[in-house]
Formats: sequence, structure tokens, C-alpha cells
Amino acid sequence: MISDDQRAALEAVSLNPAVTPDDVWRPSPHNVPELHEKVAAEILRGVARARTDDTSMPLGVAMQGRAGAGKTHLLGAVRERIQREGGYFFLVDMVSGKTFWESVALALVEGMGRAHVGWGTQLKTFLRRLTPQLGLPVEVRDAIAGAQPVTRAQLDTFIRALRERDREVGRDAQDTARALVLHGAIDFEAQDVGYAHLISEPGDPAARAQWGLSAAIRTPQQVVQDISRLMALTLDPTVIAVDQLDTLFAQTSTSLLNHHQGLEDGQAKVLGPIADGLLKLRDITRRTLVVVSCLPDTWVLLTRTAPTPVGDRFRTATLPDRIPTPEIGQAIVAKRLAAAFAGPRFEPPHPTWPIASAAFADAPTLTPRALLRRVDRHIAWCRDRDEVVELDRLIDGADSTPTVSAVRGGTGDPTTDERRLHELDARFAELVEAADVSAAVDPAGEDEHLPPLLAAGLAAWIAEQSPTGATYKYDPPPGRKPALHGRLIEVLDEATENEAHWCFRAIAHPNAIAVTARVKAACTLAGLDRDLPQRRLILLRNGPWPTGKRTTEVLNGFDAAGGLRCAVPEADLRVFAALRVMAAEPSTALQEWLVARRPASGTELFRTVLPGPDGTRGGAPPTTPDDGEPPSPDSGPDPTNVPVADVAGGPSTGAAPAPVPADPVDLAVDASGRPVGLGRTVDGGHPFTVPLESLRRHAVVFAGSGSGKTVLIRRLVEECAREGVSAIVLDPNNDLARLGDAWPDPPGGWGPGDADRAADYLAHTEVVVWTPRVSAGRPLSFQPLPDFTSLRDWPDEFDQAVRSAVEALAPRAGVDRSSRLAQQGKAVLTEALQAYARSGMVGLPGFTEFLSDLPEGVSRLARAGKLAEELAEALKAAMVTDPLFGGVGAPADPGLLLTPSAGRRARVSVISFVGLTSDQERQSFVNQLQMALFAWIKRHPAGDRPLGGLFVMDEAQTLAPSTGTTACTASSIALAAQARKYGLGLVFATQAPKGLHNQISGNATTQFFGLLNAPAQIDAARQLAEAKGGRLPDIGLLNSGEFYAAGEGFSFVKVRTPLCLTHHPKAPLTPEEVVARARPAG
Repeated sequence: MISDDQRAALEAVSLNPAVTPDDVWRPSPHNVPELHEKVAAEILRGVARARTDDTSMPLGVAMQGRAGAGKTHLLGAVRERIQREGGYFFLVDMVSGKTFWESVALALVEGMGRAHVGWGTQLKTFLRRLTPQLGLPVEVRDAIAGAQPVTRAQLDTFIRALRERDREVGRDAQDTARALVLHGAIDFEAQDVGYAHLISEPGDPAARAQWGLSAAIRTPQQVVQDISRLMALTLDPTVIAVDQLDTLFAQTSTSLLNHHQGLEDGQAKVLGPIADGLLKLRDITRRTLVVVSCLPDTWVLLTRTAPTPVGDRFRTATLPDRIPTPEIGQAIVAKRLAAAFAGPRFEPPHPTWPIASAAFADAPTLTPRALLRRVDRHIAWCRDRDEVVELDRLIDGADSTPTVSAVRGGTGDPTTDERRLHELDARFAELVEAADVSAAVDPAGEDEHLPPLLAAGLAAWIAEQSPTGATYKYDPPPGRKPALHGRLIEVLDEATENEAHWCFRAIAHPNAIAVTARVKAACTLAGLDRDLPQRRLILLRNGPWPTGKRTTEVLNGFDAAGGLRCAVPEADLRVFAALRVMAAEPSTALQEWLVARRPASGTELFRTVLPGPDGTRGGAPPTTPDDGEPPSPDSGPDPTNVPVADVAGGPSTGAAPAPVPADPVDLAVDASGRPVGLGRTVDGGHPFTVPLESLRRHAVVFAGSGSGKTVLIRRLVEECAREGVSAIVLDPNNDLARLGDAWPDPPGGWGPGDADRAADYLAHTEVVVWTPRVSAGRPLSFQPLPDFTSLRDWPDEFDQAVRSAVEALAPRAGVDRSSRLAQQGKAVLTEALQAYARSGMVGLPGFTEFLSDLPEGVSRLARAGKLAEELAEALKAAMVTDPLFGGVGAPADPGLLLTPSAGRRARVSVISFVGLTSDQERQSFVNQLQMALFAWIKRHPAGDRPLGGLFVMDEAQTLAPSTGTTACTASSIALAAQARKYGLGLVFATQAPKGLHNQISGNATTQFFGLLNAPAQIDAARQLAEAKGGRLPDIGLLNSGEFYAAGEGFSFVKVRTPLCLTHHPKAPLTPEEVVARARPAG
């Protein structure tokens, strides 16, 4: 049992391993200078040059580091150091390549309102330092700095003195200087005039003239130049840090992919303006150091698209991939825990309790983020078990730490637990009743009072989503006069820093000009763009919007870009206020109460705009104490109800009972979350493991003949099956159909315990071999068109599914060429399929009939009717000549392939290609399978399981090649981009590193590089590794079973993988042997 003091101490721990950009502005007592001392020193050297020399521009710093290396944390430490030494710091969230200068200008304006040592904000500090140099009287200084109301006469006096101090700057930047003073003024109307100028909005011409601003509107680039030149007059340096490039690049790549645009051209269009802007930013600023924070891959792409050599203006500084020493790892954890334990009256036995000092020997194998997550997971486990066990290994010890349940805080006594929930019900009701939220919807108070309420609501909403397994975070309350009042972030891919954003901005101001400026600023900071659907902006307003010409124009643009406008009910704000108070009150049952009651998810605002428990927009209302458990995501139809006789194959005979309908349908039947062991490191012989959850983010194996690639794939499938993870395995070479065969005798390549592991695998795993187009085996077919019904409410997924289907149908319909007529036919095919899918109809035969008599209004093309008839005839002919394409036979539900029979832990479905003799047939079948999987996993997500299932594609370069397209290219790319959200991990294997589509390999977090023989393939593999900061010096000399591996939390370690648990002789099975194995018994 944990003592009360220990429990309070553990409950106080909040490690927050993934910081947000807003955390840069908050004091961090956790900094360990030794972690990034070389990169920090490089930045500080640049700052020193900016401080001492105004005649030259210091080289910028390109700070590169992998995800989790601590880039954002280092920016926070640099910000503290620079401000403490008198400098200024600004952080640019680069949200769109189209609005580079708008983003930088807004970052400077927003950053002016951030705290600074001495006079409150950076703006006040700047003005307080500048005004004494101008010889202004004290009363004028106070007014200019915002301590007293400012008058037009005082503003004129300030500008005259500024022009005397520096004639050129005073002449060019006088309007911006006036705007900065007004922006920091006491009077709200004056603030709006200044703010409008600083974001290049015309504002009210009469109000501009009243304060002495000219009629000319400065461009965002001119505003940036003005502010930099003005701040340089104080002789203090400025750092402008550019962040979020990786998120922008990842989101843009996904968008380009979804719309089937050329990726290289699309990337150049996005990154080209950014590269050009970064070079110009350094050139037009004074006493300023520009720091770019990004992944190494992003910097390489930036340098390629820059109009001039970037190396001439930026110096690269790379953060270490992993923690340099055990001592630094120990210091990272000790500082975090010391801050947490400072509150409770508890003295830990040693600084890193409950992590033993010896455990940090493993720290050099981890990134800082991975280390903190490991520690956080262990502390949560201690809380959940109500006992403290010191962790003595960070790597091996992971095996002994079971996955923590999604809901913690239970005592084990149902009566006590229910009583504690009722107590929180009563407290919640009391706080909601007493809440006063009037200031949050008042124009004068919304900037100060609404952000904390939204932050409390988002924090509670995130806690309520813990059973879903999705990763969310939120921006803490922002600084003074923010452009956004809140932001929810879903982490889609940590390795590429791909995210989805929901941004919030309340606008209660009655003045149309003020509303216009606020909408424009919010759009800029949110990165609202119709081409980036992962960027969402919600404007909140209770009451009508102003109807002026300019305001209407801006709001129409906002709506066209995909923005959402809605009210924020007072009842919702009262809930957020209550949750804010409850979060500050210690309660071990709060997390359990949030998941059970779901108060934030039940608010009208969040129910309208945020994802529900099943991933659809709109959440469930909160349950009352009498409602029992919260509703679970819709699991859809049970695939075990499909009538199939004797579908499962046993370990050696191929016979097993059919699935029982009462069995659960979840992808993850019994996945415990323990990492799977895949051998040992060559250097040191340390165990090498891969967390199950990381396989959600996919894996790829680059290796040639004789490398041990097939053995590695088999062992990965076997170990996942032992953890309750079922798999679908494509077998093009007949060497995977033995996944259910025991070795005749224990092989010499087995390690300690492998015999027991093999027995466990064979006893609890059923292996089923499927033979599409071979009725003598176990035939398998899918509908050539998926059931789009489950995707209709999800625009992104619906669009991807339709486009994938069009790409598969186009070759069959003869419209996959570049001729004008073919492109017109493809356009009609696309429009018709969109309409057909939205109508709720399913099946290819029905679609051909739909085309034969195309309803009016479906297509915008004049010859649509005739083109549609020709498409219908071509598709009907293809259905006759290729029965598999026509969907002959009863179509299978993908769940059938992933659902084990009663008494079995997992099912491995091996799909043999013995009946698919041509690449076209194989590609067509895989496309049908992938489209069916795409729709099925949406209805059956893995939820809070670490991994729901595996889909293994050997010889993947033949299915999704890097050049040209196949029938399954689009669906492969869509599945790679979306499957991780629902818990399906993909494993790709290829002998040709550059032969696989880059959006397949680029979406794989875990990568294995094995023996390659051809010089061209060796060079390609080395280029891929170098892009991720690794080296493959002996890739052409590796022994069989040796691989270089890189993944989440570790980088390019050489490992020796174990022999597989099932029989794997040198010769593959013959087609006849495969069919015999697939044939159901009896």
C-alpha cells in the first residue's frame, strides 16, 4: 500500500514530455544545460554578435533535431537567458507557406505582449528603454509606455524625438512606431487602431488620422522591418525563432497526397516561399539573430528549394539524437521530480525516486521525451497498483511494467469508488451553480478571462478521451491580447510532427473594424486554409456579426476557407469554470470521474466542433451517476456473423473451428502493450525491443536476398501474435504460409526461452491461409468498391476513399491516360462515384447501372451522359474478363481476417498470391482489400489498445512503386496516412529502398536496413539513412540477420535479430502445397 504522503507526491507528478510552442514563454525550472550545451552556445554566440555589431548581420542558426530531442524546450531556455540579459525574443509559428510575412509580423505583435524581466511586457520594456534616449519628459515617457493615458500631442512629441534620434528610421517607421504605442495604450479604441496597422489592416481611416497615422498601409514585411529597426535603437539584441515548420510540411504533404498532386512540386510551392522569406528576414532585420527549429529532413528540403545557397546565411547546429550520458538522463528526471515533490510534505529516499539510479545506464538509448514518457508510465503504474516498485531498467524494465489502465484512481472497492464519484458530482454541481462567467463574454474581458476557461475545458476533454488511445495536447492560456484564445492539438505522427489543430477565438467586440482585425489575425495564426483540412478555426460569438462591407468580405473568406462560426453558451462556460476549480483541488478520483461523466465532452460547444469517442465530430453527452458506464464507440456489424464454414487453419493442419459470434470483434483482442523483443544489439549485446504502440506508426524493412528479411518479418508477426495482435500477411513468394508450422527439431539459431515462446505461439495462434481465385484452397474476395457509408460524415476519409477507388477503376475504364478525352472521362468517373457513394448505394454492379443512366446534375461536363455510358460499358467488360475484379463470390468482411476463434489469442491470415498470376491481378486484389480495410478500421478502431492489428506487405515496391501508379498505389498511401489513427500498423518490406513510394517509407517510424548487394540499392539506402541523421557504413557487408534499426526513441543501432519461432526451411512451398494447406479440413 502507498502511504498518503507517497500518493500525494506521485499524484503531483506531471512530466509533460511533449511541450507546446506556448510553453516556450513559461519559466522552466527543469532545464539541464549540459543536454544541449553546444547548440545553445552556438545560438548565444550569434546573439553576442547581434548585440555588439549593428553593421553586419549574424549568420542565422538552423537548429536541427529529431522529434523528442528537445528543440522546443531549448528555445524556452534560450528565451529565458536572452531576456534575463536584456534582449528580446519572438517565436514564429509558421503555419502556412502562403502567409510567411503575415505570420512573422503577427508573431512580433503577439510577442510584444509577452512577459519580460523588469517592466512587465516586451513592449513596455522596449518603450521604457527607448524613451530616455529620446530626451522625453517623464510624463511623456509614462504615457508612451502605457502607464498613463496617451494623447495625440504626446505621440507627436515622441515621433519628433524619434526622427531626431535616427532620421532614416524615424521617417520610414513612424507609422509603425505610433501603432506600437497605441497597441500598448490604456484606451481600448486606441489599442484597436494600433493593432489594425500592425497586422496591415486598413482599419478606420478617421481614427488613423486622429492619431497621426498616414493613409498608407504598411505591408507585413515592412511592419517586420520597422519593428526590428525600432528595437535595434535600444542597442539590445533580438532573437526571432521560427518553429512548426515540420508540422506545416507534414500537413501539406498529406494534403498534396490526398489530392494526388506531385509531391516535389507541391513541396516546392510550400517551402519555396518560406526558404525565400527566411533569407530575406535575416537581411531586413537589425541586431537580430534568426533561429530555425526543425527536423533534419525539413532543413534539407528547405535548402533545396531556397533561391540562393542557405549555407551562406545560416549555420547548422544539430541536437544529439539521444541523451549523451546516464548522468544527464538522471539530472533530467531529478529536476522534474524535484519540482513535483516540492509541494507535498514528502521527502523522497533519493532524487529520482521511484526510478533507481542504476536504471539511467539505459538513458543514452533514449531521447529526452522517450525517457520522460518511460518514467511517467512507471509512476502511473505505481499509482494504479497502489504500490511503489523502483524501476531498475529503462529498457528491459519496460517488460515488467504492465500497461496502465485508462482510468486510474479506483480503490478496488466499488462502494467506495461510487461514493467518491458522487462526492465529485456534488462538488461539480455546486461549482457550476456558483460560477460567474460574465467577464469571459465581455469585449473588455474576453482576452483575459476566456482563455483560462477554454484551457480548463480542453484539459478535461483530453482526459475524457484517454480510453480512445489518441494523443492530444492543448496550448496553455496565452499572453496579453492574443490572436487565439485556445488550441487543441491531436498528434497524428510524432516522428514527422504531423498534427491536427482546432483553434478557438472569441470576438464579442461590437465594432466592425475591431472584429475584422481580430478575424484576420486569428486566421493567420491558425493557418486556416482550405488546402490544409487539419487546421481548423472556430470563431465564438453570442449575437449577430457586423455587416459592414469589409467585415462581410473577411467573414466570407473565413467561411470559404473552412472556418466555423458558432455561439458559446453560458452553460458551457460555467462547466469550464467548474472544471478549472476542480483541477486545482487534489483528488485521486478526478480522472476516473472525468471519464465516467464526460462533462467537457457534453458541452454544446465541444460536442459540435470536436471529435467524438468514435472519431466522428460530435461527442456524447455526459452521463449521470445513474447512467453507468459512458457509451462506447460504435463497433459496427459483427464480422463473425458472416456465414463461413471452417475458415480457420490450425498450426499445422490448416483446420480450426470457425469464429464464435460471441467473441469480441476488437482488432486488439489481448494486446498488453509490452514491447516485442527482436534480438540484441551487436555492440554490447543489449536486448532490442520495439514498443507495440510504435508499430501503429508503421515499419519498413529495406533488405535484399540473403539478408534475413523474411525471418525478421515472421518473428515480428509471431511476437505480436503472442501479445494478442492479429495480422494480415501478403505472401507473394510462398515463404510465409508456414507461419503455423512447428520446427521438426529445435533449431540451433534459437536463443534462451525461444522454445517456450514457440510453444506459446503455436498453442494460442491460429494461422489461416487464403487463396484468392483458387477455389480448391480457401478462396477470398472483396467488393471492388468499398462501403462508403461509414465515411460519409468524415470529409477527409471520404475523399481519400473515393479517390483511391477512382484510381483503381480508371485503368479498367480506360481513362488512366493523359489525353484530353481520358481526363474528361476520369472527371465524370470521379463525380459519379462521389454522388453514388453519398447516396448510400454500394457495389460495382450498381455503380455501372448508375453510370449507364447518370442522373442530371451529377457532373458539370457537357458530354457527361455519353462519357458515363462508355465508362459503364468498359467496367462491365472488365467485370466479365476478370471475375475477381467483378467481385465474384461472397465478399469477406476484413474483420474475418483479424478475429481469432474461441480459445485463441490471435489470428494470422496469410493471403497467398498463387492464384494471382500477374502484377495487375495482385494490385487489383490488394486495392480491394485495402479499401475494405480502410472502411472497416474506421468502424472498429483499436481504442486504448497499443496496437490493434498488423498488415504486412512483402515486395511492397510492386504494389506502391516510387514511379508510376498501380491500382493499389492510392489506397496504399491512404492506408499508410490514416491507419495509425485507428490502431492498425503496417509493415512494408522491399529489396529496393528507392523503389517504394516515398509516402510509404516516409510514413514508417520504425525502419530496418539489412544486407543489400546492388551498388545502386546500397547508395539509395545510405541516402535514406543520412536523411534521418544515420550512417550505414557496412550495409553491403552485413551478415544474415543483422540490421540497422531506427525508430521512436532510438536512432540507428546495429542489431542481430533472432530466428523465427516457426519452421522456415530454405525452399518455399510449391503452389500445390500452399493450396493444400489452405484447404479447410473435412
